[in-house]
Amino acid sequence: MMERAYARQEGWDEGRTEGRDEAREEIAKGLIEDARQNHKNVADLLATLKVIFKDQAYIDKMLAKYYY
Repeated sequence: MMERAYARQEGWDEGRTEGRDEAREEIAKGLIEDARQNHKNVADLLATLKVIFKDQAYIDKMLAKYYY
């Protein structure tokens, strides 16, 4: 019974992490696409992303995926 409880908790934790990661990516995607469509300054976009995400590797990944 304890094993099932631990497995259930582990599954819940993984689902929560995946959901948080997906939401984080959707925010980055929205900001990047808005900047592209409205021809906003790239420096301003980078500054905004750095304030929100603080992780340069993640920012670079999102830019490569949605900007370039």
